[in-house]
Amino acid sequence: MSGQFITIRFIEFSGFSAKRHAFAEMGRSLVSGWSAPGLVFSKHLGTGAGNGFSIWPNFGLYAWLGVWESPEHASEFFQHDARWLSYMSPSNHISGWDAIPFKGKGTWNSLQPFDFSNQDDSWEGPVAVITRASIRWHKALLFWWNVPSASKHLEGKQGLKYAKGVGELPLFEQATFSLWESASNLDQFAYQSKEHAPMIKKTRKYDWYSEEMFIRMRVVKEVGGKK
Repeated sequence: MSGQFITIRFIEFSGFSAKRHAFAEMGRSLVSGWSAPGLVFSKHLGTGAGNGFSIWPNFGLYAWLGVWESPEHASEFFQHDARWLSYMSPSNHISGWDAIPFKGKGTWNSLQPFDFSNQDDSWEGPVAVITRASIRWHKALLFWWNVPSASKHLEGKQGLKYAKGVGELPLFEQATFSLWESASNLDQFAYQSKEHAPMIKKTRKYDWYSEEMFIRMRVVKEVGGKK
């Protein structure tokens, strides 16, 4: 396998000491970002309570996104990087997936780190999605008022394997990572769901976001289990 490679990981922590450790590392990452050979872009993200779409944080679950020059760079990092191993040491579970980006638009903190040269519309395997936005500060209250009803529409959707709301900064920097059994399942939700359409209309009407991004990925491996 060659070309750009994406890793998404969800790391769980139990107990006060482990959660304190994880929260401290999250804070550190905001000041001192992650770096490693072949790492093009990374984000260390918190999650919301419940399904993640909440203003209340879940101090026991964090997400980590890495964009790599190659799978080999990612493998080397997860096996040998001292900072990663230290962060992971008190965790009790890790899950996620490895993927290749093939379609998207928008920016993340004014950057577009994803390479879409490996487009393959014939892919019939699982598809992962990142939707991400910066919420205008003066419209945050209106946005979060609408989120609970919108997030419920994801629950039980055909082909949806996993979805979690994540964020860099509470209230204002938000994203969703989701995993679908196929592109057709995703398309049915995105373009045909009667529940999803009103949220799209509200987004356009109220102009909630100062920046948006939408990325689709071909999932080549799912990760899950105890560390």
